[in-house]
Amino acid sequence: MALDVVTEFFNEILEFKDSGLYQFVTDAFAEFVVWSTVASIKAKLFMLSFAWDVAQQILVNLNISSMLQQAWGSLDSRMLQVLTACRVPDAINLILSARVTRYVLEFLGL
Repeated sequence: MALDVVTEFFNEILEFKDSGLYQFVTDAFAEFVVWSTVASIKAKLFMLSFAWDVAQQILVNLNISSMLQQAWGSLDSRMLQVLTACRVPDAINLILSARVTRYVLEFLGL
């Protein structure tokens, strides 16, 4: 009877070693991968926000908006009306901001 208890005890330890420890390590590694993936995504979102702010400051420092306003002012009124109706100025602004943001991200190595 005592031998059965001792045998059962060691069998439980061997079973834990074979399956329980493996499952624990697998679960711990999976949690680490999930945590590091979420941390990486959060860091990239933070850097994207930072790069956007830097890009906006670059556009302000280069005085791009006044150059675009001057270029729009040189167009005739009919063409200006059509382009404004098609929201071309908004599209140019968005594309320019996105391109400068991409440049800043590449400059940061991301």
